[in-house]
Formats: sequence, structure tokens, C-alpha cells
Amino acid sequence: IKYLSLHEGVEIHVYTPFNEDYNGFKNIHFHKLRTSFNFTGLEKITYRFSRMMIKRKFFANNLMYRSLTLNRIVQEIGQSLIRGLKRFPVDLLQAEQDIVAAGAVLAKKSHDIPLVADILDLWADEEILAGRIEPESHAFKAINNVSKMALRESDIVLVGNPLLKHILQSRFSLDRSKIMISPNGGELLKVNLTKQRKRRIVYAGNFEPYEYVDLFVRSASYILKKDKSVEISIFGKGSDEKRLRQISKQHGLPRSIFKGFVQRRKLIPILMESSVGVVPTKKKYATPIKPFEYFSTGLPIVTIKGMWWTKVMKKYHAGMSSAFDPKEFAEMTLALLDSANFNRYVKGAIDVIKKEYN
Repeated sequence: IKYLSLHEGVEIHVYTPFNEDYNGFKNIHFHKLRTSFNFTGLEKITYRFSRMMIKRKFFANNLMYRSLTLNRIVQEIGQSLIRGLKRFPVDLLQAEQDIVAAGAVLAKKSHDIPLVADILDLWADEEILAGRIEPESHAFKAINNVSKMALRESDIVLVGNPLLKHILQSRFSLDRSKIMISPNGGELLKVNLTKQRKRRIVYAGNFEPYEYVDLFVRSASYILKKDKSVEISIFGKGSDEKRLRQISKQHGLPRSIFKGFVQRRKLIPILMESSVGVVPTKKKYATPIKPFEYFSTGLPIVTIKGMWWTKVMKKYHAGMSSAFDPKEFAEMTLALLDSANFNRYVKGAIDVIKKEYN
């Protein structure tokens, strides 16, 4: 949004569930998505309650991911956008993720304007990995029906990598030419290359099963057995937190390794003074922002072999990769931390963002 607004003559209208503001840019206008919750005065509570129910397998299958519920949400989003576009006409719609894109299809047809859908993941598959729905269940089919509507009716579909493009094109019979690859990137930050970094290894992100944070927790026990001077810091929250804490306890790790959720503006300085960022997921089709957040702060990474961002990392000499094994992951992390060429890895991380992925 910020970089779009820097183009002369571009005016941006952003529709979100809550009132927000973006100070310093006169041509960015925020609007509230007006749903039926608006008139109760409880929209934040109901929104958070629905988010909580999605994380529970029973409610996900029997309420939130039923066709009736998803279609109602699509209709609510669509009608809200239609009303908004009558007041503030636009030339182009861009929708983030499947369900919003499906709602935007209604606005596209009502106002006859092109639609770009930004799809970062395989929604139904991610819910299977999280253990909330089963393959070929009614919930799986309901989610894919929403995705199908969003993808087939959009004029352009933006994805983060070639594998996701191939899967979407094959699964939903899409015209390959309308799927464009736009990978994630990091923000261009000022990083002090001469500053001494702490011997801190960091994970910062979601605690969902498909992020495989448990691999890092298990590897942390190997790391601390070999080098007690290392600091392990795990930032975040999510449905898998209880299990992660249990694994940590089983391996005799201190409870202090879990630092809770930290807002991005406070997290950036922490990353800048750390030494290694870990990306343990093995979800190949993902479009993670985390590697690029790490790179933007000069933080080299340890990740899993075979991921598309692993090739980016190797190209710029910005980290190391490991098999999906806690002991090897620990060994690669310590090898990076103690590398005689550590400063070269820091520079490589920054180069990823400076030269290509920003």
C-alpha cells in the first residue's frame, strides 16, 4: 500500500474489518467493511470469537466451514464493497486471499471493474495440515468452492512461487496466462553491519502445526547441550502453543525460551541484534514472509532443504539448509552461528532484500 501510494496520481481505498489509519499519506483512505455485526456494537468481539471457533476442529467442521456459513460471509463482504464503491468508485480491485476475493467478485460484477486476487497459500490444504478438517470432507469441498469462485472469476491471480501457480492451474483448471508470480519481499531497512550481535537464535511467527516449530524446539535441546551461551528466543502465538510447551518441557528446556507475541515494530530491533533466524516449515508451496523479514534485518537463516526460498538463500549466501531432522537442524544452526564467514552471511541476507526481494 505504501509503495503504491508513492506513484503519482494513484489513490488507494482500503477496506478492513476495523477502523484503521495510515498517517502521512493523504491519498490512502481506510474504510470499514460494513457487515451485519456493525449494528450490534460488538463487531470486534464477534470477529475474534469467529476466529477462535475456526481454530477448533468441531466448530470449524460443523459451523464455520459449512457452505451456508462461507456463502453468507462472501455475501456480506461483497455487499459491503458494493456499497463502498458507490461512494468511492475505483478502477481496480485487489483482494487478499480466497474468501475476500470471492466477495470482491460480486463487487467486480456489480461495478464492471477488473479484479486481482492475491493468493498466498492453499487454504483447504492448510486446514488439513492444521488438523482442523479432513481431505474430501464437506468442509474441504466448501472451502474449495469459495476458492474456485475467487480464482475463476478474477482477472489476474497473484501467487508467490511457481509451485503454487502449477497447483492452482491444475486443480481449478485456470488459464495459466492469468496467474502471475509476485513473491514476498522484505522492507529496506538501515542495518548496522559493524554492530556486535547477540548469540541469539530466533523463531518469530505463527504457532500452527504446518509451521513445524516443534522441529526447532527439539533442535534447541541439542543446541543448548553443545553451547550453553546460546540464547533461544521463540516469539509468537497460535493453536499449537500448548503442544510446543509440552515438547519443550519434555526436553528439559527453560520456559523462558517462549517470549510471547511481540508487535512487528518492537520485534524488528530484536531481530537486528540477533544472529540466526530459523524457518523450520516444510510446506513447499508456501509463500512465507518470515525469511524476508529476517533478511531485511541482516539475519541469516537456517531452513529446510528443497524449499523455493532455500534457492534464494543459496544464491545470496544468506544462510544454511538442513534435512528435516532436529539434530542436523541444530548442527547447521551452530555451524552458521560460529562460521568464520558470519559477516558474509549477514551481508548476503541484506543483499537478498536490497537487490531483488523488496
